[in-house]
Amino acid sequence: MGEIPVFNFEYSDVYTSKIEFMTSINEKQKGREQRYPVWTYPKRTFKLKFDKTSSQREELEKFFINIAGTDGKFHFTWAVEKGGNDKTYTCSFNQDSFEQLIQEYGFSQSSLELITIDDSSVVDGGDFDFWHSAETSFSVAYTTIKDKIFTSHYQNKTYLDYPKRRWILKFQKNAETRKLIENFFISKRGKFRSFQWKWDKDKGGDNNTYNVRFDTDELNLDINDYGFSEFEIPIKEVFVSSNPLSETEKDEIIPRKLLKIFTGQNPINILDNETLETIYFDGETYIGAPLTYGEITKDDNTAVNKINVQLSNVGLSISGIIANRGDIITNSKAILTQVFLNVNTNEIIQNLSEIIYVGRCNNLSLDYETASVDIETKLGGYEILAPIMKYQTSCQVRRFKDCRCGYTGEETSCDRTFTTCQRLGNTQNFMGFPTMFNELVIKV
Repeated sequence: MGEIPVFNFEYSDVYTSKIEFMTSINEKQKGREQRYPVWTYPKRTFKLKFDKTSSQREELEKFFINIAGTDGKFHFTWAVEKGGNDKTYTCSFNQDSFEQLIQEYGFSQSSLELITIDDSSVVDGGDFDFWHSAETSFSVAYTTIKDKIFTSHYQNKTYLDYPKRRWILKFQKNAETRKLIENFFISKRGKFRSFQWKWDKDKGGDNNTYNVRFDTDELNLDINDYGFSEFEIPIKEVFVSSNPLSETEKDEIIPRKLLKIFTGQNPINILDNETLETIYFDGETYIGAPLTYGEITKDDNTAVNKINVQLSNVGLSISGIIANRGDIITNSKAILTQVFLNVNTNEIIQNLSEIIYVGRCNNLSLDYETASVDIETKLGGYEILAPIMKYQTSCQVRRFKDCRCGYTGEETSCDRTFTTCQRLGNTQNFMGFPTMFNELVIKV
């Protein structure tokens, strides 16, 4: 790989910045919540605006073509003089087209959207005691279950003892204070962690302190000259668990899924849907990438239990494996494991892992976006009812160039004979009995 190019084009002092997390929330009894972050690190999006002369426009357009046309990445430094943090991010363009408004003499106005993962170290955000406008949106709400059809015996039931409060706070901040609020939002991982906030009486409040969380996973900022910004943040009341320990554990231990497909010396190791680049488990590296899986299903006709797994093939990584090594995925062993991550250290907690499913891969299908494969377990967990090897001279490997065959050369077919295996230099993996008789007649 070559050196990563640098995006160093001058952009307007007025632009937008967005910090985005992904949090899963399960409502519990009496309005309590079970929350955990799907992403460890936030996604940052910068929408930059440009006013360019004809020659400057051509340079910017050329950069976009060179990067977007090769699926490449580039470095972008969020400059302090633009209200940034002076950190350099590895970005991608978040658009397929570069639209420009061209005026007289080739002068143009345009915008580009940059996305990146902000893997900066998370620091303690302190207290949420930032000044906000007295103009505040406030509401109280119950959660009510109602009959889906209105009848003479229409029923509804509220399962909260008390309503939950919600506020939308408005801020006008300079660059320095805005960055402190950004850091606080990141330290709470969007909706994930709760915190305490006092509703001051001079802001129309009651001077009480409430347990709250952000009611959004996105912090949208319109940034103006010198980094000044006006923005809104919704916060929502949280009913804390009666057991403080369980509330702490909820905020520190989160589940993650790991998929391992045994494809010889270079297994496929995936960490599900994570913004963490890598994580280590049992001495091996797992890569954060798109991973989805369905329910475990049973086929009574074939006595097979299976689970369908889908991996990203956008970068043609799975297609590349098939092209270079053959279909080594089909019939390979696969394990889906659940581990638990310490959200403070981003490390797996030892001795808490559990295997969710074990089987062999089948029904591989590929397109430009997705690689889909079934992980099958036969006969309720017993993979073999009788020996699958036959006592004959030809090789018993099911698929040429799979994980048992082990051949990685340019040959595309095999007649399963020992002679061909010798010619290909692969006799150490031959699974037949070449010294036995091709035909034996026994007279009685």
